[in-house]
Amino acid sequence: MSLSLYKPLGDNNEAVRLQAAQQLAGELSELLAGEHTEKSKADVDYALKRLTRGIGSGRDSARPGFAVVLTEFLTNLAAGGNAEKWGISLDDAVTAVVKNTTPQGHSSGQEERDAWLGRLFGLQSLVQSNILFSTEDAVTEKYPAVLDLLFEVANKKPWLMESSAWTIAASVPRWPQETSAKAAEITYAKLISSGMAKTGEGVGIWLALRAHLPEVTPPKDVWSKGSPLVTGNLATLARVLKESGAKEEGIKTKGSWNPKLGFVWESILNVYFSEEAQWKAVREGKPAAAEWAEFWRAVVDESLFSSSSSEERKFWGFLFFLKALDRITTPPDLTAMFSKNFMRCMTNQLADVERYLNKAAAKVSRALIAKSESAAWTAPVIFKQLVANNGSPNFDQLTRTKTVDKVLCSADEAGLVEVVKVLGDVISNPLGSLSDVEDGTKVAEVRRQWAADQILSAIRSGKTVKSESWLKKVIELFATYGYFDVVDKKKKPVVPVTTISQGMFRARLMSSLTHLITLTAGVDNSESWPYLAVKTLAELEEKKNSYKFVVEFDEKIAEALEKATTTVEKLRKKRASDPADIQLLSFELLYSLIILQVYNGESDALSVLEDLQSIQKKILKLEAKAKKSKKGKTAVIEDEEMNMDMDPSAVLVDILLSFLSKPSMLLKRLAQTVFTSFCGSITREGLERCFEVLETKEGLDGQATLFDNENDDEEEEDDDDMEDLDSDVEMLSNPEGDDDGEDSDVEFLSASESESESESVADRNEEEARKLEAALQTVLSAPAGEDSDSDADLDDEAMLALDAQISNIFAKRKEASSKKSQKKEAKELIVHFKAKILELLEIFAKTAPRSPLALEMLLPCLVLSRSTRDQKLQEKAFGVVRTFAHNSKREGLPVLSGEDVDRAWELLEAVHVEAGKGGAKGRRATCSSASILVVRTLAAADGDTVDTLTRVTAVYGATMARWVADPKLGIDNGFFSDLVGWAGSVRGKFGKEEVLAPTVEVAVGKGKEKRKRGENEDEVVEVKTNGGGKNKKRKKGGKKGRN
Repeated sequence: MSLSLYKPLGDNNEAVRLQAAQQLAGELSELLAGEHTEKSKADVDYALKRLTRGIGSGRDSARPGFAVVLTEFLTNLAAGGNAEKWGISLDDAVTAVVKNTTPQGHSSGQEERDAWLGRLFGLQSLVQSNILFSTEDAVTEKYPAVLDLLFEVANKKPWLMESSAWTIAASVPRWPQETSAKAAEITYAKLISSGMAKTGEGVGIWLALRAHLPEVTPPKDVWSKGSPLVTGNLATLARVLKESGAKEEGIKTKGSWNPKLGFVWESILNVYFSEEAQWKAVREGKPAAAEWAEFWRAVVDESLFSSSSSEERKFWGFLFFLKALDRITTPPDLTAMFSKNFMRCMTNQLADVERYLNKAAAKVSRALIAKSESAAWTAPVIFKQLVANNGSPNFDQLTRTKTVDKVLCSADEAGLVEVVKVLGDVISNPLGSLSDVEDGTKVAEVRRQWAADQILSAIRSGKTVKSESWLKKVIELFATYGYFDVVDKKKKPVVPVTTISQGMFRARLMSSLTHLITLTAGVDNSESWPYLAVKTLAELEEKKNSYKFVVEFDEKIAEALEKATTTVEKLRKKRASDPADIQLLSFELLYSLIILQVYNGESDALSVLEDLQSIQKKILKLEAKAKKSKKGKTAVIEDEEMNMDMDPSAVLVDILLSFLSKPSMLLKRLAQTVFTSFCGSITREGLERCFEVLETKEGLDGQATLFDNENDDEEEEDDDDMEDLDSDVEMLSNPEGDDDGEDSDVEFLSASESESESESVADRNEEEARKLEAALQTVLSAPAGEDSDSDADLDDEAMLALDAQISNIFAKRKEASSKKSQKKEAKELIVHFKAKILELLEIFAKTAPRSPLALEMLLPCLVLSRSTRDQKLQEKAFGVVRTFAHNSKREGLPVLSGEDVDRAWELLEAVHVEAGKGGAKGRRATCSSASILVVRTLAAADGDTVDTLTRVTAVYGATMARWVADPKLGIDNGFFSDLVGWAGSVRGKFGKEEVLAPTVEVAVGKGKEKRKRGENEDEVVEVKTNGGGKNKKRKKGGKKGRN
């Protein structure tokens, strides 16, 4: 046998240590199984001595290495009569462990510690080898002695109590069946005699015996009915596990605190949540364990989390909560864990980062979020417990976390239904269990707003499942409490809903629709969400015995609403047969949202409704004819409109512009949705309505031109209330510190001033300050000829006159300051409005780049980019031109005919004139891009492209002549080099049908097809067939392009 293998058993490298242990254990096994000789006997005796000494060594990792080999050695010694063969009895093995792990006299503290640890490892080897349970005699004679030694280690060294008890409890499942009953009886007896029966470690051993050896009846004088988990024992068990009992109760406490939970807590969780037969027997057998809710209340909430508990015990409570959270399987069991003291402790600890257990509570908070994400069924349970019952609606505000918000977003479809129900209960009974509230109405308003905000947060979140099952309930909830008084006694709210809360619910309904309107699927894939809201209002209005409508109308409004409701019902029926018709959907959205505006008391909603009714049939009729006509949509619409008194397209655009003029994200999205669906129907007059807005001055004059200011005072009445409504209102500037723009309905856009403007404003302020100072000096200076420097010489009349003069000075200054504020607000309003118009034009550029009207957008955008002083607005204008140019390459250039060609030539000259007015580098590049775009369109439209190029060069030549003659002309070299670059790309292709790409001949039927291959595989090119057929559009690869 190689003695060199003993030394590597203490190596810190686990791989080296285990390899040596495996090799040495193998050699010892062969030695024990081999022939008995003097040399082999000496080797066996040396092995026992060396291994028992090694476990007491403090060198590196000697203890675990030697303990592994000792366990294997003792196991082999007990097998096949080896003990008798080698003359080593069980008593010899126990004696060797005790002898070689006994501290020597005058040993240091470290040496004593090593010795006690070595003894524990040696006793573990004896127990784990099962040598103590191999025969009845071994169990009866030697097992009690080993138990005494283990309990001695536990009692003398409390820091080893946990390990000593775990050694016994872990061995129970491995006991041989023949001796297990006797071993259990001995273990019960020794556990009681050692005084450890009423310790956490003793309970752990007790539960292990109850689970694996239920046939052995435990003593009744320690725990009532023989189980520490029965209801009657929970109070005592709580003190045992808390380690705070009195000596007369037999409860033993430790001298030190361990920040880790003992194994007994894991055993308790096994009893309540394990599906293994032995643990289920403890849970459901006789006597049965107390319910989980009872156990949690008595042992955890009223013990570890009690107000008198130390921070260390509360820390244990948090650790056990985390362990239990991983094992929990049912909503009732999870609900029980959010008990009163636990919620109070967690909330307080999270509220202050300076508290001792703040990090532990934060870990619990993160665990709750992770649990809700991994097991969606827990989300509604956790949400309810955090905000209701023992929680608080403002849990996130109190704890400065986003626990509630994140848990809410993790709920699945069924969970969201439960969450909405919980929040509906809060709305119905906002005070809940609160009593003695001074101002119950105010508290109810705050809590109802909180509940509505939570629902809105779930709708805004991109993580939540947007399904009809819960969204429909949300619409019904907001509609019910926003527009009705509930008079049914069974459904009536405990606290009446105030007018302020009703307005809040209406605002939340509109905010919800702001997000839902963008969803591709509505209710049952046929009804839109705004229509569902209108339908819900109509259904609730019919239930007059349960709901009383709070909005009052005169006969005219009621008649208009009835007519509009009838119209929207007809539209919905048409959509049911053709759900893909985007234009029918657009009108359904328009009607539904305008009806809601009328219900909300919008001043101009009724007139918009009348305009919509006047054009709806005409537009749909024109669309139907345009689809059937071969002349194309635009031509048909223009021909039809010649016989009409008004242009329905222009009226529709006016309606959409009226939506955009309001600070509502919902109306903005509605306008964009409708505009997208009707891009093919928009006429020149309709686009010119947009251009007129872009030409408006950015100031008070522009505001007076665009907006009717008659009702300014009415609009300002409720300014203070608007802050509380959190509706779909768009804001013109972003408040400082607001980082929640992601989930908000609010669109932020602030007017940016140039440096020169800022400097001029500063100069004006300084000048006005000097004027104010001079005016005050003039008034306060003494009259000529008087020497007095005191106010005492002024009589009462003089003082009153002086006071009037000073008041007049400050009144004028206040008036001037107010006028400045008005100018600034007017500028921001116009800039914001123009930005929305540019977004519509960008939609047109994406949707209808082949329309000849698309060219009409270029000049207004270029003019705006020069006239505005707002940099963001200028960039948006550039963006429209870039979008048009990009999409014209993908979809094809505008198709011009007749007057459109003449207009395009006029546009080219106008673009050159506008380019000459200068601007920054970005604007010059955009002007050049717009010019080349017009040139490309003209080249594709004219039959004789050589003449077209001649005329194009003439226009550019005239511009170059002006550029050479006038050094101040705002054009750079790039304007002309861009034309040269384009000309080089089409060189040699003029005079042919196509100028965009080289041709290749491909056999097609009887004739030959000349097909253009563009550099970009998405580029649409012309195809001419020699067989006399018409030109057709094709894409690279032979696929059909868009017509």
